[in-house]
Formats: sequence, structure tokens, C-alpha cells
Amino acid sequence: MTVTPDAAFGADFLPVLWVAAVLLLASASVTACVPRLSFASPGLSTAGSVMALALGGALLMAGASLTASGGQVLGLVPFAVRYDGLSGAFLLAFGASAAAASLSVVGARPRSTAEGAAYPLFLASILLVLGASNAFSFLLAWESMALLSAFLVVGLRPTRAVVSAGNVYLALTHVATAAILVAFAILAGAAGGQLDFAAWHAAAPGLSEATRNIALVLVCVGFATKAGAMPFHVWLPRAHPVAPSHVSAVMSGVMIKTGIYGLIRIVIDVVGGAPDGLGLLILAIGAISAVLGVLYALMQHDLKRLLAFHSIENIGIILIGVGGSVLLAAHGATELAALALAAALFHSINHAIFKTLLFLGAGAVVHATGLRDLNHLGGLGRKMPATMLAFTIGAAAISGLPPLNGFASEWLTFQGLFGIAGSGALEPAARFAGVAVIGALALTAALAVACFVKATGVTFLGLPRSAAAAAAHETTRPAVAAMGLLAAACIALGIAAGPIVTTLTVVARSALHTAATPERVAAVTATPRSGDVATYAALAVGLLLALTTAGLALFMRSRTRARRVDTWTCGIAPRPAFQYTATSYAKPIQLFFRRILVAEREILVEYHPGTAFPSSIRYRSHITMLLEERILGPAHGLSLRGANFARKLQGGAIQLYIAYSVIAVMLLLLWARWT
Repeated sequence: MTVTPDAAFGADFLPVLWVAAVLLLASASVTACVPRLSFASPGLSTAGSVMALALGGALLMAGASLTASGGQVLGLVPFAVRYDGLSGAFLLAFGASAAAASLSVVGARPRSTAEGAAYPLFLASILLVLGASNAFSFLLAWESMALLSAFLVVGLRPTRAVVSAGNVYLALTHVATAAILVAFAILAGAAGGQLDFAAWHAAAPGLSEATRNIALVLVCVGFATKAGAMPFHVWLPRAHPVAPSHVSAVMSGVMIKTGIYGLIRIVIDVVGGAPDGLGLLILAIGAISAVLGVLYALMQHDLKRLLAFHSIENIGIILIGVGGSVLLAAHGATELAALALAAALFHSINHAIFKTLLFLGAGAVVHATGLRDLNHLGGLGRKMPATMLAFTIGAAAISGLPPLNGFASEWLTFQGLFGIAGSGALEPAARFAGVAVIGALALTAALAVACFVKATGVTFLGLPRSAAAAAAHETTRPAVAAMGLLAAACIALGIAAGPIVTTLTVVARSALHTAATPERVAAVTATPRSGDVATYAALAVGLLLALTTAGLALFMRSRTRARRVDTWTCGIAPRPAFQYTATSYAKPIQLFFRRILVAEREILVEYHPGTAFPSSIRYRSHITMLLEERILGPAHGLSLRGANFARKLQGGAIQLYIAYSVIAVMLLLLWARWT
């Protein structure tokens, strides 16, 4: 094993990396070798994740990087890592999400010994992905992450629906890996067969335009599929809801971010940027994912499936920042490019925090009621006050409300888009795209608020809509503690947005290979054009909102005397059926966007025998997924027909194989003659 720190103090971080890795491996070993002690595994996973969080923070604060390598398999190095500032930003997201998810199941036994051992190995594979510095090490960690997460989704005793979700996930994740593998082969060929990312960066300027564009498109397809961006998203809303809640939290909070990390690492850092067309394509994918993701989330009544679609929405917001950075960097607007990339990094961290919180909240609801259908929940706030408070903070953060962290990173993303719209260095079409994406992001923010009013209100307020909801209870203390820490982080990251963005701007400049010393950004800073800077003073806004809320509460209390009475329902005792359901709440939005949210309805009427009077009426409605039915469905059918044709070609007849050989030789002779 060799260690080469890139800075004088880089070696000081090596023990932190080893401790994190050893704790995660020990967690898996304890569960696999000593099943009686499997209850201790989540504690070890929590400690290992906290060490990864500390490593990320140390790398960012010190501006250092750490390189280590070791081992050999068939002449290749399976363990070659380089953790730098970009890795540190994603290590923060990984450490916070994984630590909270692991803490939430402390004291609980896993569904099986195999699944209990697979979870910390899954975390260790993500840790290696975020530091891998050559293609072999990266792909080894990438495939380990994919297979372990698929096993955690499916489990040992899956239902047919779970098996279907796992198959879709495995199929698409291997399509992504195939695209990445071909792109890596192209880049390695340009670097004389070397697999190190640093060698690829040195050889990137010598790539022809066509070769470079093919490699970049393949990289984007591969990593966008893992990130769950549209139209490569179909695995995400299937896999996340059926996984255990703490696994769903890590998959949504961190695993899909490895796609964002890979995109930034290869496209921006290694290759050194992309042409305008690719930047516009990433912007378009981001805008479509954000808008359609939140629209489909609004139509969902399964709480975990709703959160899964919101992951697609937030991946879209992050891709808007990445696409804007690529587009601006291609035209030499490095200040604005660094700003847009810093926005993407900040939102990646923020999304890991509040999405983990929301999935743990959903897990607490499932633990208390056994239900995920919003139309069967309600009134849980009285039975689960801690969960309701934490979930509400997470909902406000993901909705982009100040002074929480979601608002800070979305505000910064808006500033990057304003830079695109007003930049004189860009073509008019690119500036128009910036304006269009501003509108898409604003629409996304508004719809996110509506969606989480529905999710929070229908789940926790009103009367219970089922016996299971009426008998709910608060979740375990470790889960409450995990949600409390994440809720506090949502507030803290929002208030400390200025210093955080300052650090992330430095990281963005390093990834963009900008040599100029960055100006210190004391707040979430906007486009520095014409000397104007728009700022967001998070602490001042937070204090103003707190004082305003407290003042209104005191004023209302002094003016009125509160009385608690039953809701007036025309003399009839209040019933759950009188309340808004998740379906009725979303209906006006579904009607407004009916061209996109195409509904399919099924009405079953049963009549009293021999009469025209109905005895029961059953109504069922669901939203058609246009991308799946119009694009992915036909593509899937075409691939099946191609596979069937290929199977016929390999019929096992020796005469057929001889004919293939003769035809191939004749074609080669003709080609040789013509050339």
C-alpha cells in the first residue's frame, strides 16, 4: 500500500479514511460472523459514516487532497483513490445521510443476516466510488454499489412486485455501466491505454471533436441513468419505495448523487468541459426532470413513491446547475460557471440532508401504521408529534422556504441562471434557454410547496382515516434522534449558507481548473455582472421570520380567547370522509396539467340483483407515465424483437454457421477490393 498526500497535511487525514473503512467492514463482519451481535452493526455503520463526514469536512476546510493505492489484480490496481475538494463535498452528503440512516435502526435487527451484512458493504462501496482515481477501481466500486443496493431492494423473500422492481433496477443500472465502460475505453485509448484519471485529463486536449463528443454523450447517459434523471428514471420510483426505509434514505440521499459526482468528475474535471450542445442538453434534461418529477410526485398517494419522484425533481435542479456551469465555462465565463457549479454542489448536500429526513419520517409512519397510502392515513400528529415536527421541517426545506437550506441552494441556482440569461458571451438561443429554465425552476418550486402541503397535511393533520392510523405510536428513540439531527442540519445549513458557498466556490473553481484566486463570497452571491451583487442574508431573514411569527402569535393571543370546539358539520359528528383526501387535493392541478398528466379511470358498478339500483360503486384512477409509454415502452419492444432475431441467428445448425463464415469472407474480399 502506498500513500501520497498532495499537501503537507494530507497524510493527517489518512487515519480518518482507514477508520471509516474499517468500521464499515467491521459492521458487515459482525453481522455475518456473529449473528447474535447483529444489533451492534448499525452502531458501527453510524460511527464509520461519521468518520466519512469528518473526512469530507477536513478536506474542504483544509483545501487538501489525499491519494492512496494498493493491491494488484491481473496487473490492475483495484484500490486507487484520490480524495480532493470535490470528493469532500459529496463525502459530506454521504456521511450525513448514511450516519442518520444507520442511527435510525440502532438496536433493531435486520430482516436477515445477509441483508444486515450487505448494508455496511453498500456504504463502503459508495465511499470508494467517491474517491476512485482510476477506471478499474471506479468500475469495481460502481458495480459493487449497484449489486449490493439491488440485493437490499429485493431481499431474500421478495414478492412478485419487488422482484419486478429489482429487475428493472438491475437492467437499467447495467445499461448505465455499459455506457460508462465504452466511454472509459475511448478515454483510455486516447491516453495510450492508461486507466488513471489524471492521464486522461492530460490526454483530453488531443481528442478529436467527434471522439470527444461520443465519449461525453455516453458519460452523460450512464451517469444520468444512475442519478434517475428523465427519461432514464423508470427504475427509481419502483425501487425506492420497496426498499427498507433506511436503505431508501441512503439510495435517494446519496447513491443517486454518485451519478452527479461522476458527471462532474469526468465531464468537467477530467475532460475539461463540453461543447455548448451538451451543456444545453444537460440543462434541458434538468428542467424536464424538475418539472415532470414534481408533477408526478403531486399525483402519488404512496408516501414513499411520492418522495421518490421528488428525488427526480431535485436531481433535475442539480443538473440545471451542472448544465449551466458547462455552458458558461465553454464561453469563458468562469466566474459564473463556478457560481452555477457551486449551486449544484450545495443542492447535492442539502438534498441528501432533507431527503434522508423525509424518508426516515416516512419509515416512521410505516413502522407506526404499516401503511403508505396517504388516503388511509391522517391524524398522526397527535400520536407522533416528534415525527411530525421533523417531517414538517424537512418538507419546508425541500419546498425551498427560507431560511432553510433548500431555499439557499435554489436561490443560488437562480442566480446562475440569471447569469446565463444576461451573459453577453452566450448566443441568443442559449440566453433564451436560460430564461426558459428560470421559468421551469420557478414552477417547480411552487408545485413542490403544493405537494408537501398535501403530504404533510393529509398524513399528520385531521382525523385518522383507518384503524391503523388511529392506533399509531411514536417511532423508536434512535429514529427520533436521527430525524432531529437532520432537521437541525436543515436549519444550520440554511443559516450558514454564506461561508459554505464560499468554500464550495473554491471547490468549483478547482474542478473547472480556474487558476484565478476566487473572491470571498460572504453570502449566497448572485451574478457579479455590472458590479451588482444580489445577496441573501440567511440569518437576518431567519430572525425576521421568527420575530414576525412570535409577534403575530402574541398579538392573536392577546386579542382573542381560544376555545376548543368540534368542527361544525351541519349537526353531524365529524367523520374522516368529510376531509380532503390526497386524491381530491391534487385533482385541480391534475386537471390544469391534463395534457401531461393523462388520467386513466376505471369505474366498477355492482347492482342489486334484478334491479337497476347500484349496491356499490368503485372508482379507480391513475396517471399515465407518458415517457414510459411513448418512448421507453416502444424502445423496450424494439429491443425484444432484436433479441428474438439474434436468437434465431444462433439456431445451433452447423450449416447456418458455415454460411455466416462464407458471407463474412466474401464481404471482406469485396471491401478489400474497393479500398
